[in-house]
Amino acid sequence: MAIGLINTALTALDAARAGLQNAQNNIANVNTVGYHRREVVYGTNTPAFNGSGFLGAGVHVETVRGIYNQFLESEVLATQSLAERYGNYAIHAGTMDKMLGDTNSGLSGTIQNFFAAANEVANAPTSTAARQSLISAGNSLVNRFNAVEDYLASVRANINAEVRATVEEINRLAGQIATINKQITAFQASSQQPANDLMDTRSRLLEDMSKLINITVLDENGQSSVFIGNGQALVLGSTATTLTTTPNASDPENLLPAIQSGATTLPGMDTSVITGGALGGLLAFREEVLKPTQTAVDRLAYVMATEINEIHNDGADLNGNVNQNFFSVTPTQQALNLGSTAASITVTIPPANANLLTDSDYILSYDGANYTLTRLSDGMSATGTLAAVTTFGSTSQGFTLAVGAGVPAAGESWLIRPTHDSARSLAMAITQPSQVAAAQPAPTSIVAIGNASSATVSAPTFAGPPYNAALLHSVRIVFTAPATYDVIDDTTGTTLAAGQAYASGNNISYNGWTVQITDGATAPAPPQVGDTYSVKFQATGDNTIGLQLAAAQSNSANVEGGFTFSSAYNKLVNYVASQASDAKLSSETNKTLLNDVKTQRDSISGVNLDEEAAKLIQFQQAYQAAAKSIQTSNSLFDELLNVVR
Repeated sequence: MAIGLINTALTALDAARAGLQNAQNNIANVNTVGYHRREVVYGTNTPAFNGSGFLGAGVHVETVRGIYNQFLESEVLATQSLAERYGNYAIHAGTMDKMLGDTNSGLSGTIQNFFAAANEVANAPTSTAARQSLISAGNSLVNRFNAVEDYLASVRANINAEVRATVEEINRLAGQIATINKQITAFQASSQQPANDLMDTRSRLLEDMSKLINITVLDENGQSSVFIGNGQALVLGSTATTLTTTPNASDPENLLPAIQSGATTLPGMDTSVITGGALGGLLAFREEVLKPTQTAVDRLAYVMATEINEIHNDGADLNGNVNQNFFSVTPTQQALNLGSTAASITVTIPPANANLLTDSDYILSYDGANYTLTRLSDGMSATGTLAAVTTFGSTSQGFTLAVGAGVPAAGESWLIRPTHDSARSLAMAITQPSQVAAAQPAPTSIVAIGNASSATVSAPTFAGPPYNAALLHSVRIVFTAPATYDVIDDTTGTTLAAGQAYASGNNISYNGWTVQITDGATAPAPPQVGDTYSVKFQATGDNTIGLQLAAAQSNSANVEGGFTFSSAYNKLVNYVASQASDAKLSSETNKTLLNDVKTQRDSISGVNLDEEAAKLIQFQQAYQAAAKSIQTSNSLFDELLNVVR
């Protein structure tokens, strides 16, 4: 009997010791990231039959299990993925918002300064200082557009680098999870006990992965399989799939994550698939903020340069030159072939249609019979001939398309970017104050110089813009005989025509102007030998073009949608600011939700110090009671021995 009592007490002592050790371990790991509270599971020993019934044989430790709540674990992963997505988005969008909206780095102040300088020229068209101020303001505008485009290009390159780095980190975590899955299977098979520490490590790795990408976890037979996107397997048991990066099929300058299956790279996963984690935030920022910003800045640079040039071409500078651009701008890669053939598409933007250009890129596809042009900003499209698809309903998109080299094949597609790279290519076309065309060409004098006849000359008419390049040259019509004349360009010192036959009232046209010489009413009526008629134009002192340049600032027809140059830029700034604000709010909301979900999970799986302290007392008392039982059993055994003696 005493031996049975001692054995039962020893099992109780061992059970209490296990409880104490487990409570101490929980307390020690209260701050360990990913640690799940352990719980000792007890079972009764098989009782012994003594003829009157079954007497208990004590207790044993069946296992030590970690406390998990699968639902809350999944909620933590999902909420954390969204919090990281919006947090990363907000950081990038906030940085861009500051750059675009800042006076020293954005375009708003530079645009205003340019038109302020144009107004100075309008007020003082012959002032060299005012003209130099406009040239300087133009250079500043060009430099700012170039700087903004360089910044946006660097952001694009940095995002590609971040995508690569994030994919590498996801691969590292996936490999570790697969390895731990294998270790858990082996450990549990050999020990028939849960691998709590390994499962905690795996749980922590899954949380780390959810910070990078949205994942779904399926637990089966002690292994966690990880799926991304629309169900693509990243980890299946002890096997990890490799992620890589691949150019976006519809925009090759941007990298997308993709599954690597052997030597085959599957199609890239875009924002419709990757919706969470830091990677999801990067892809969403690029699609929703960076790309629209680049397109809008390029469109603004192109439209502003083109429309300023249209006005400037109408004028003449102090050197008598006409048809001069103020800016130069050259879009590149306007039609990027996305197919397998080398067929090319050319994009042409008539200068008069610049104000019809939208701030969107397009996808052009060909099915072998018809073309379809789809506007990426809103999904609107048109189908038909290549000449017809650039008009949506009755609205022209501001450009025309034509087949270039090669023959398009069915299934081929192109990325159409009418103003791509305009902000980077923007430059000044003039460099000197005298080249500013502030005046509109006009005849200053049609003079009959000491003529013998009473013949008269009409006021000249002239064509343009564009003007004949020699319109402002001084020209003399000199009669060498009563019915013959020569035309001499005094500006260049050349004879434009010699021995021309005269007929009263006929057109005489040179250098882009036309006059008529008509016989007079008194004798001698027709022009006589030596009669000379001087035709002179000037553009000095006139401010017609200067006024038009200054007025372009407030013209709401400059940019598609009824915007001025400044308001179009402000619209972009407001859009980016709105996206940054929304992302920040969503980030804060999801962080709050994440804290709530973690609190719920930790209330079940986490270590509660008060609870563990109570358990220490509980198991201490149990241990003391078991020890007392052993002492009592020893006393009974000693008394039994004394009786025998």
